[in-house]
Amino acid sequence: MVCAERLSLTPQIQLYLTGDHTPTHVQGGRFDYVALINMPTYTAEIYLVTSLLSDHFAQETTLPVQSVPAVPRKRLTMPPSRMTDLVVHVVAWYAAVKGSLADAEALYDGLLHTIEGFIATPRVPARAHAPRRWTYATDPVILNCQQTLAANQRRWQLNPADTESRDAMVTVVRHLTDLRQQERKKYWVSFLDKVRRTRSLWEAWHHVNSVRGKSRRQVCDPDSASRAR
Repeated sequence: MVCAERLSLTPQIQLYLTGDHTPTHVQGGRFDYVALINMPTYTAEIYLVTSLLSDHFAQETTLPVQSVPAVPRKRLTMPPSRMTDLVVHVVAWYAAVKGSLADAEALYDGLLHTIEGFIATPRVPARAHAPRRWTYATDPVILNCQQTLAANQRRWQLNPADTESRDAMVTVVRHLTDLRQQERKKYWVSFLDKVRRTRSLWEAWHHVNSVRGKSRRQVCDPDSASRAR
């Protein structure tokens, strides 16, 4: 094959016209060429096909195809039940950042990060902890002792040869035990005083249940039917 002409349309686009000056019509006088963009003629094989049910021949062009190596892609899995929530999450993300995306790559990176973050989030959000009931551990003096005990315990665990931290830990434990016993005594004295001042068994059950909490089986009047009569 003969390269008829090479045209430089732009610095990035090179056009090659190829042909062998053989007429492509049965009556002659007509020439066809093959245009290749950014592909030198030596990379293509061009033949004239005359065995057609037509008065016009054809240029058959064979281009080499190089197999592209497979690019490993990250595969993400998610239960179908979460798909609706994912769509809502992605739409909300895009509405917040669509004005700040510089190009398609930024969109892709942000979208992938948003989807991966959603999948990594636990399906059921953590329940809010129920308000803690009254306990002697809320006393500021006891809390301070507990923090001191924890600090000395960490130092001793990191360095078992630290006898100073171990001795301080033992001293704080003894003092903390005394404080807890005092707080327990004060609490139960107050509780028994409330029970003594009750005027009915119903109030007594109420005080008992307030101590036991809702998570345990409630205490009720064992003989409420006879008292109702």
